[in-house]
Amino acid sequence: MISFDNVSKFILSNINIHIPKGSVVGLVGASGAGKTTFLRLACGFLQADVGKVYIDGNEQKSFSVDKTGKIGALFADRPLFSDSESVCSNFEALRIAHGISKWEFEYRYFKLASELGFDKFDGQKISSLSLGQRRRAELGAVLLHNPKVLILDEPTSGLDENAKDVLRKIIEKRAAEGVTVIISSHDLADISQVCNRIAFLDKGRLLYYGSEELFIRQFVPMDVMNVKLEGGLPDLEDLPVDRYFIENNVLTIKYNSNYITSAEILRTIVSQTKIAEVNISKADIEDAILKIERDKENE
Repeated sequence: MISFDNVSKFILSNINIHIPKGSVVGLVGASGAGKTTFLRLACGFLQADVGKVYIDGNEQKSFSVDKTGKIGALFADRPLFSDSESVCSNFEALRIAHGISKWEFEYRYFKLASELGFDKFDGQKISSLSLGQRRRAELGAVLLHNPKVLILDEPTSGLDENAKDVLRKIIEKRAAEGVTVIISSHDLADISQVCNRIAFLDKGRLLYYGSEELFIRQFVPMDVMNVKLEGGLPDLEDLPVDRYFIENNVLTIKYNSNYITSAEILRTIVSQTKIAEVNISKADIEDAILKIERDKENE
């Protein structure tokens, strides 16, 4: 559905990636890594200096809301609405731009307004809304014309947990219907919950593209197991664990899950002593990114 063929622009260099139909990709990386440039190239707000960007097999040359109809794009720094007009007036303008019939518009509008909760203030001027209220309405705006591609830059900014949950469900439903979604967010927990792929940019290079699980296993495969003992301290010297220590009868073990599983460790422990409780902590996306940043600082 979305392809970058050897694309370079600003900091981005030689980006090659294919995002299939129905995928939900979390675009992550430090500030200045090229995430916004990537998103703007994907929706046609920018043109590549080198290489080509394709949407559904067609070269992406420019973005025109009233011509393509395929893309819904939300950028934190790109206003969608006229501040002096009400929410519903802005949506009427979008209806005309997208060529949506009045009866179809009413169905879509009231459904989105109810789901995202902007029906409670759709008569108010945009300038009077809080950040969270504005973001709810903006999300409705990019979904109104049923785009095949969603480009979302910081979509959960200003949203409460209820609104975030609603957005996740909408994205999951749209993805199941074949919509392709790219999300860039500093809220890595949100990305982890909704995305099935991770694209990690580092100083303009695509350092990783694939599943979240493999991303973590590649960059920070260290897990931590805490075992509350009822018996004596077991002998773990023959296990390929990174390190272990005991404090207040709780044995803490740090190990690389690429080399040994938690089940193998537990089998060794229970063969030698009794345990009362086990807790295993696994790394997440944020841990992986922090590990990469620390490694770069130490180079």
